Amino acid sequence: MAVKAEKVSKYETLKLLEKCRKERDDALHRENAMREKMRQYETRMRSTEALKQKLKQLTLDNKELRKHVKVLRAEIGLEANPKFNGKTTKDIINDLHDKEIECNSLVEKAGKLSLTIDELTSELANTVTSKTLLEDQVQSLQQNLKDMTNNQRRLLKLWEDKKAQREQLSLPAIPQRPGQKPVVHKGVQTEMSISSAQILPTNAFETKNRRDLDKSRTSLERRNITLANGTHR
Repeated sequence: MAVKAEKVSKYETLKLLEKCRKERDDALHRENAMREKMRQYETRMRSTEALKQKLKQLTLDNKELRKHVKVLRAEIGLEANPKFNGKTTKDIINDLHDKEIECNSLVEKAGKLSLTIDELTSELANTVTSKTLLEDQVQSLQQNLKDMTNNQRRLLKLWEDKKAQREQLSLPAIPQRPGQKPVVHKGVQTEMSISSAQILPTNAFETKNRRDLDKSRTSLERRNITLANGTHR
């Protein structure tokens, strides 16, 4: 019985010892957990204290900035301007930001308009050059037409002189007194006074009557006057 009691007592002692070790380990674990929580709490407290100090400093700075902004608003006349009446500094900054975006857009549009103006200037220069060339061509054509008109007038005059010469030659001969010079019409040109290039055939203008010739001459004179005045037809 004594041995049995001793064994039981030893078993209970071991069991009790195991229980104590377990409780000790649990206590150590809880202690470590509490220490970690305490450390985190202390860190949080220090961080909170730093944030409080920072917030306090920011509050003081904000008060100073508000006073400074109020003075600046009064100096630049924002308080008296109806457009900014009742607006906060943030609203004014937002308005200025919108104005900046609008200005950038206008600058971009101005750049595009500048390119368009350059293109139009180049086209205008080309147009002026073309106009100058056309004016030169028109002047050349006017001069050619004037020369043609003068040539036609000269040919008409030659034809009239030739006709008068033929009429003079077709008249019956008038007996002349001895020693009297033959009568020669002053408006008659002989073939000797006309170059070979200007001599016309005998029947060159026989298909036209006197009225048609006068009408052609009047039309040419009117056209020459119109061209001299710079009118293009």
